[in-house]
Amino acid sequence: MEAFQRDGKFPSRAYLGVRYQMISQEAALLNEVPQGAYVVDVVADSPAETAGILVGDIVTKIDGSSVVEAKEGLSDLVSEHKAGDKIVVTVFREGAAKEINVTLSEFKEE
Repeated sequence: MEAFQRDGKFPSRAYLGVRYQMISQEAALLNEVPQGAYVVDVVADSPAETAGILVGDIVTKIDGSSVVEAKEGLSDLVSEHKAGDKIVVTVFREGAAKEINVTLSEFKEE
């Protein structure tokens, strides 16, 4: 509401551009991977694709905050930001953690 009262408009929603499935603790243990958001699709021309996030990556953190500990997972952590913010996405890929810098864009409804 502060932004609306100040600027006369609501702030834009941040957009990463992945579809994901949360990995349960049981599935993580069975597959010897960390819990997190398993990327099942990367939207074409999205911030995620531009930054190099791949299908099969497991997103474990956004700016150091655990995806698993967030109430609604990955979407909660992205929603704390606005379009244009630069974030660090930690993914598990090929047995190792990797940090990827991403600049979020504005969410546009189709």
